[in-house]
Amino acid sequence: MRATTGRRSGAWADGVLIAALIGFAGVACGGAAGGGPPPEVAPSASGAPGAPGASASPGPGAPGSASASSQIGPAPIAVEMRAPMPSAMVDDLRALGLDANNLPPIEKLEPRTLRGVMKLIAKSLGVRCGDCHQEGDFAAPTRRKRIAAHMWDQFASKLSVADGQGQAGPLFCDSCHQGRTTLLDRRDKKALSKWMDNNFVATLSRKDGKSEECESCHVDMEMHFLTQWGQQ
Repeated sequence: MRATTGRRSGAWADGVLIAALIGFAGVACGGAAGGGPPPEVAPSASGAPGAPGASASPGPGAPGSASASSQIGPAPIAVEMRAPMPSAMVDDLRALGLDANNLPPIEKLEPRTLRGVMKLIAKSLGVRCGDCHQEGDFAAPTRRKRIAAHMWDQFASKLSVADGQGQAGPLFCDSCHQGRTTLLDRRDKKALSKWMDNNFVATLSRKDGKSEECESCHVDMEMHFLTQWGQQ
């Protein structure tokens, strides 16, 4: 990451992105206590494309290495990390009366609009309603709903992604998740840090005109913001 990559490389791998992203009914890239990845969600009965685990592939830093053995919580898993892309759901959001380039705070959405948004989120992440909502009481607060609301407000509504021609494109849940809940291969921290520099810092841009940096997401550089969001 520009001139500061060296001092931040170790910190990057303790939390996510941006990855990342988004959605009131969504689920974060990380999840276990301490910022680790959540358990994989089984493919839905409909066989949603890109369901978690479907595209995992070996990566650097195989389990059992020094970086893996020092991991607190669930052991990191092999994940095919994919660069963020402009959302493919612009028309779907427009049909709900939403501008993908200017999303309002999630708490401002009308109930009918919110229900439509949740369907897009579920499709983006390859999950079902019960993966985020409490069965029998969908209005009840849950950890994943809290994290997803923060992702909407902090990422989807405030960031854009390069479209490949140097132009900013709309960022939504599918931009980073691409049909999966787990986005990052955490087995090799140095490789992950470099990947995040290249794909999050260099590719994403802030709508407020300020420079996109590590701190845009990882405010305290301890990388455990998902744990905090899940409790708020």
